[in-house]
Amino acid sequence: MSLRLSLLTALSLAVACGGGGTTIDPNAPDEALFQEGLALYGQLMYGPAAAKFDQLVATYPTSARHDNAGYLTGRCAYEQNDFPTAITKLTAMRTAHPTSTFVASAAYFTGRSRFKTLDYLGSEADFRAAVVANPASVFADNAQYYLGRAAYELADYPTAVTELAALETAYPQSSYLDNGQYYLGRSYYATGAYAQAATEFQRVPLTPMSSYADDAGYWLGRTDYVQGNLAGALAAFDALLTAFPTSQYVDNALGYKARVQADQANCTGARATWTQLMTQFPGSTYVTSTDTYLTGVGC
Repeated sequence: MSLRLSLLTALSLAVACGGGGTTIDPNAPDEALFQEGLALYGQLMYGPAAAKFDQLVATYPTSARHDNAGYLTGRCAYEQNDFPTAITKLTAMRTAHPTSTFVASAAYFTGRSRFKTLDYLGSEADFRAAVVANPASVFADNAQYYLGRAAYELADYPTAVTELAALETAYPQSSYLDNGQYYLGRSYYATGAYAQAATEFQRVPLTPMSSYADDAGYWLGRTDYVQGNLAGALAAFDALLTAFPTSQYVDNALGYKARVQADQANCTGARATWTQLMTQFPGSTYVTSTDTYLTGVGC
């Protein structure tokens, strides 16, 4: 999983020509200003770089580099976690240069900025615009994944299923496949399509290779549990607890493991698991809820 900022790609495109393919005069003052900003950008000096790009945008409205500079100053704001400014700058660039070769990337980072500010509806539109603008762009698979993620965050699970399933179809080599499989599983789970959910969770590489490995393992256990497959659920929770002892889902898994054991009439095991939960995570909400459940079933 990687954002794949593709800095080198952005730089190579910017150095070669303007956004519209216009031949660049290396001696022009706007070009000198652009190259100064580009050098600073390459050194990750985003504040000074943005100042150069902003100066070019304001001073040379007809420059062949106007779209490049507008995009890169927005990227500078994004890299500095100034998402409102990034949205403003990238939106301005897209409005001023709707046919620029940088529009797809600008739309993607507008979407990421909105996503960061929890504006999922706005980000969904931006991600869709990024994919439509150039389905072969360097950020197209990222945009396709986040298009599904935005729908998931909006609880629009049918759309999330459609868009996340499209990720693997359109971009089978994407580094976001494990992310997409996990949230596709979560989307199926949310709609009660448990068999499909289990399939997707099982497809996530259940090893540390994926940052979603522990998440998928836990929700696989939950999916088995809700379907009444107690043996499968217990195996999934035990696998998570063994492979990922520091996972954010350890207390959750202990709570559900105790439930499974109680449902299997193994009250001794259930109470031992609950004691482990209470000892390791005394502040977890699962301590009380699990105790209540065990008491309710006679354990």
